[in-house]
Amino acid sequence: MILRLPYGRGFITADLRGLHCHELRPEVLHHAPAAEVLAEAAVDRPVEGPPLSKLARGAKRVTVLVPDATRKSALPDVLPPVLARLGQAGVAPGAITLLVACGTHPPADERSLAATLGVVPPGARVIQHDARDGSSLVEVGTLTTGEPVRLHRAAVQADLLVAISTVQHHYFAGFGGGPKLVFPGVAGVAEIQANHRKVIDLEADPPRRHPSCEPGVLEGNPVAEEIAVTARLCWPHFALLLVAGADGKPAWSAGGPLEVVYPLACERARRWFEVEAGPFERIVVSAGGFPTDHTLIQAHKALDAACRFATPDAEVLFLAACDGGAGSPAMEPFLADPRVSAIVTALAEDYVQYGHTTLRLVEKTGRFRVSAKTELAADLVARLGMRAEANVAAVLDRWRDEDPHGTVGLIAGAVVYPRRRG
Repeated sequence: MILRLPYGRGFITADLRGLHCHELRPEVLHHAPAAEVLAEAAVDRPVEGPPLSKLARGAKRVTVLVPDATRKSALPDVLPPVLARLGQAGVAPGAITLLVACGTHPPADERSLAATLGVVPPGARVIQHDARDGSSLVEVGTLTTGEPVRLHRAAVQADLLVAISTVQHHYFAGFGGGPKLVFPGVAGVAEIQANHRKVIDLEADPPRRHPSCEPGVLEGNPVAEEIAVTARLCWPHFALLLVAGADGKPAWSAGGPLEVVYPLACERARRWFEVEAGPFERIVVSAGGFPTDHTLIQAHKALDAACRFATPDAEVLFLAACDGGAGSPAMEPFLADPRVSAIVTALAEDYVQYGHTTLRLVEKTGRFRVSAKTELAADLVARLGMRAEANVAAVLDRWRDEDPHGTVGLIAGAVVYPRRRG
């Protein structure tokens, strides 16, 4: 087996001949309708409630919430049917705001934004949410612990709020997309940190990661449960949800009230992206190429998934370009001293979400032998407990010599997770 594994904006060729490979891949449809067709079906024939073209009649200010460039959401194909239905309802382009739910991610440059959105009708406004821009935020309520919640005024003050997102597993919030597009998608940085710090169980001695903050887990997950409650402070009037197939393109869709379609999307994601396999003593994992391997923050999610299929002390070959670096200046202090005990102590005192990202990463490199093919600086790779590996072929040759009859786990495309019981 010779594969071209996604790496940055290109590929790395991996010669896996002579190794017994078990590819970990989602159990999805192989011939899904085109993304535009899926979107049209969702907005015209919602699971519940009126079609979007009818719901939008009389709306004076419409805001369409969309994911940012870190998500593969096929917006150039999916957005046109939504905008067309708004036009059919009499909504002029000048009354439409496209609000990019960046959360705490930095805004995209003009080129990346255009590639993410596709063609935008003249007159429509495009805003990239900035969680640190207090002037753009409106207080709408409080978190479950009493902290104020501020959301972007373009979402709060809309007559009609439409949300478009892809639902997929999230490594500590259960699932991405859905209510997460509202909160933390267009929230203030302080309340986002307050929510995300719930991933640390401060009642444990010493503090530890909360055991229910896991991919695919919503019930009992304090982060996910608060997201669901807080998003209702600015609940979308219509949600178009998608689930991607093995190639990263939308393969399932549903439209209608978010509380109705979100559980359906989560169930579909579980059915397709949770598999039974392993454990493996050796695993090859590609972080999926751009944009999902552009930064360490995004790329480590693939490593997190792969390690769930690994035996103790397994060897993992991790391919992630990370040519965008770590991904946030807020991560730098944790990268300077990436010891588990130091990070947990620091997060218990002052939670920073990318400190938690670093924690998840070094927990894995402490348990498994991770060789990384990456553009990150070699000293940073070593500090994080990984071995920088320039020659992928040399690693595979060594595996052939050491255990020619062993089975190698392989994640070469969409990330999957072990099937949960119960």
